[in-house]
Amino acid sequence: MTTLALITIGQAPRTDVTGEVLPLLPADVVREYGALDGLDAAQIADLAPRPGESALTSRLRDGGSAVFAHAAAVPLLQAAVTRAEADGADLTLLMCGGLFPALEHERPLFGVERLAHDGVRGLLSGFGPGARLGVVRPLPEQVDEAYDHWQTSIGVRPTAATAASPYTDPVRTIAAATATLAPHSDLIVLDCMGFDETMRAAATSAVGPDVAVVTIRSVAARLLGAVL
Repeated sequence: MTTLALITIGQAPRTDVTGEVLPLLPADVVREYGALDGLDAAQIADLAPRPGESALTSRLRDGGSAVFAHAAAVPLLQAAVTRAEADGADLTLLMCGGLFPALEHERPLFGVERLAHDGVRGLLSGFGPGARLGVVRPLPEQVDEAYDHWQTSIGVRPTAATAASPYTDPVRTIAAATATLAPHSDLIVLDCMGFDETMRAAATSAVGPDVAVVTIRSVAARLLGAVL
């Protein structure tokens, strides 16, 4: 019997994610954990990024969302991993598109960021030399850092990036933002766990048949599902 822990940087359960990814992750038991579980609104507000700090955003249990500092999330994620393993997790998936320092763990720990980036690199190679990568991030303040982040991660610098939030923007806004990248991209990544298949389908229609659109949740889940 395989017990899989799903850890979000927000609050569990992530009902907006599990409906799509669980069919791709054939574990016997799935348990969800959130880095912000147990925190009230005031405590979460205290995690807001200061000027110049990298920001993250994620869904909360009540269906809202929060923006908080990347650095503040690290110890909370570590605590969630520790809780998951103490509860008997055989392997853990960190459900976030952000890059984090090494977390301590005793059993296999996979990150959506690493799985998705390596998967995107493989997909991009199929478009041939000079293939162009577009990236949609959830926060405007994450757009500039997307260029260096992806280049450092997979050796390919995005040709274009923009922002639209899966938590606060309607689907039509996400599709329109994605379409602005189409003239500069062969493959566009919706780079947040909150982007779902409905958003991807709308974005695909908006960009037209010559540009592919993927979500990091789908790429990562399909790769991890291969070893479950």
